[in-house]
Parts: sequence; C-alpha cells; structure tokens
Amino acid sequence: MAHNRRRSSPVTLVAAMLLPSVLLLLVFNYAPAAIGLYRAFTHWETGEAPRWCGLANFIAMGRDEFLHIGIGNQAILLAASLVKTLAAPFVVAELLMGLRSPRLQYALRTAFILPMVVPGMVTMLLWAFVYDGSIGILNMLLESVGMGSMTRAWLGEASTALPAIVGVGFPWAGGLALLIYLAGLNGISADVWDATSLDGAIGLRRIFAIDLPLLRPQIRLLATLTVIGALQDFGSILILTGGGPGLSTHVPALHMYFQAFRFGHMGYASAIGFALFLVIFVLAVANQRWGRHADA
Repeated sequence: MAHNRRRSSPVTLVAAMLLPSVLLLLVFNYAPAAIGLYRAFTHWETGEAPRWCGLANFIAMGRDEFLHIGIGNQAILLAASLVKTLAAPFVVAELLMGLRSPRLQYALRTAFILPMVVPGMVTMLLWAFVYDGSIGILNMLLESVGMGSMTRAWLGEASTALPAIVGVGFPWAGGLALLIYLAGLNGISADVWDATSLDGAIGLRRIFAIDLPLLRPQIRLLATLTVIGALQDFGSILILTGGGPGLSTHVPALHMYFQAFRFGHMGYASAIGFALFLVIFVLAVANQRWGRHADA
C-alpha cells in the first residue's frame, strides 16, 4: 500500500520554529509597549481605573519644573556619555593595535574586557564606596598626596554630585565599545596601512585620514547605543544619589520612576516614558540618516 507523504516546506518549518519567539515578543515586549502608549493619554492613579484625558499629561509635562531640571542634567550626562564611549575606547583600541607583541596585546585586551563580567549593580556600589565622604578611596588618595583640603562628600554635595556620576567608570574604556573598535580596526586591510605608511601617513595623520573614516559604521552604532542607554538609564543614579542632593542629579527616566512607583501617577509616568521613546527614536533615526548621508 502506497503512502503519500507530504513534505513540509522549509518556509513552513522556519515559521513554526520562530512562532514561539514571536509570541513571546508580542506578549512581553510589544503588548506592554502598546498598553503604555494608550495609558499615556489617560488619568491613571494607583488603585484607580484609567480614564481618558487626551493630552493632559503632556501639557502637565510642559509645566513640570522638576522634569525641566532633569532634562538639563540629562543633556550634560548624554554629552559626557558620548565623549566617554566614543573617545576613550577608540584611543585604547589604537594603542592596542600598535603593540607588536601578540601576547601582550591579548593580555591587555582581556584586562580591559574582563570588567564586563562584573554585574552593573556591583560596579555602582564600588563607585559609591570610592566617593564615600568618610572612608572613600578618593578622599584617602587626596589626603595621601597632601591635598586633604579637597576632600568632600562627592555624592552628597550639589556642586560635585553630577561630575562624580560623569566620572564613574574612569578611564571609561568600556569593553563593548573597545571590542567594536577593535573589530573595525582589524577589518582594515593591512595593504591600506602599508600604502599609507609609504605615503608618509603615520601616527595621528593615519588615524584621522584612514582609521576614523573607515570606522564610521562602528562610530554610528556606538553613538546610537549610547543615546539609547543614557536616556533610559536611571538605575545608576538611583543607587548613587537617588536624584539628589536636591535635584542636582535628577533625570527624566528617574522622574518617570518616581512618578509611577513613589507617587502612584501611572498615567503621567506613561506619558514621560512615551516622550522618552520619541526622543530616543528621533535621535537614533537622525544619527543613522546622517551616517548614510556622510558615507554617500
């Protein structure tokens, strides 16, 4: 007796294998985002049913002085994050590529990447200890070199709290950015470097004439990731300063968190989150379009 066996097409098999992942994305990523978008236009307090209020939450954002102060602080932190992510890892990557010993290059590369395995929470707690006004390592170091007059509670004073947060992670040679730069530099053909050296383009001249132009895709990627991470992050500030002293380290994402979970204004918090999404989306798209225009 002959049996006709129908073979499933490769497309059907692939779709069946992707279906669980797609369903999980819809349930845990896209559905909450869509609900949050809707709730941004509602008056929704903890324990109450949401009521449609149109643009009232966004109008309230325009009058929120705490949010305005947070936007100013966020602009400073975003600019500092871009400099830290784009500049310091690039310098380290160039220095590593200049090493002649492969073993030394591998050892130093590992040393810079190893901190990536340390949880971010632990890193923040370590930096909180570094800045501690009583037993902090930074104050001890200043006292040991005869600069005791400069010691202070770095995270407890409005004039130094924001610069102290900028200083977290010094020397700022992040492992991910370093890996991306190293991958880009390794992708440059040795023939290109040999030709430029014959033309006298060495050192800084080679970096500005060859390396930086060829690393534009990596720079765009890092800039996009930095903008997304900087505007979304509030955990580090919550751990280090809680937004204080006063409002000296307050940022919009932290304001959203406080509005939602400290004051129970869930609808207003959703509106802040939606506004942050729009800002991140616009900056990311603008960065990508600018990059394609520059490469053309």
